[in-house]
Amino acid sequence: MRLYTFLHSPNALKVRLALAELGVAYEPIEVDLFRGEQRAEAFARLNPHRKVPVLEDGPLVLRESNAIIAYLGRTRGTTRWPDVPTSEARALQWLFFDSAHLTPHCGVLWWTHVVAPRMGLPAPAEAVLQRAIDEVTRSLDLLEAELEERQYLLKSSMSLADCAMAAALAMLRGSHLDDAERWPKVIAYRERLRGRDSWAEARGDAITELGAEARGDAITELG
Repeated sequence: MRLYTFLHSPNALKVRLALAELGVAYEPIEVDLFRGEQRAEAFARLNPHRKVPVLEDGPLVLRESNAIIAYLGRTRGTTRWPDVPTSEARALQWLFFDSAHLTPHCGVLWWTHVVAPRMGLPAPAEAVLQRAIDEVTRSLDLLEAELEERQYLLKSSMSLADCAMAAALAMLRGSHLDDAERWPKVIAYRERLRGRDSWAEARGDAITELGAEARGDAITELG
């Protein structure tokens, strides 16, 4: 199994977290987006969108981080993925929620508060930023209510659906929505996920600790 990844990509982080939680051995292939390696024709044949992550598992080439997570859950999930259809549907619901409502808008805030200042790049337009704030606020309110009586999304133990949330919520660190007073259960949940061995193994804190070697013209393709 091979994973085409990039240290600073939130979506690649999701998959690295899932693999670490499952204890699955794989060959990581770093695609340096700062240096434009995603533009190589060999990589474009794997993903015409030229984004990471991409998973190779035998003849299967799979794109889209949450599709990869669902595949890993189905094929190697053991205790980290539900084997009951109704519970699996809930896990998929959270992955779709992340793709539609959380990661894209957290990414706008991440760009504004982490990427742009460190790279000397312009912030998004005010209307784009405000929409992201509104969407993330609604999502955090929903998560706060969902976490009222449990530590993780599905039950008291972690599932692979939590890997997607961990990467998304990490992008809020340092933003004005990183608010433990308004969303105490969400922030505690994020920190619980960051405290797991899988987080250190996947190098999760790279999301908010961009290196000085970064190249601004490639940051928009972090996937």
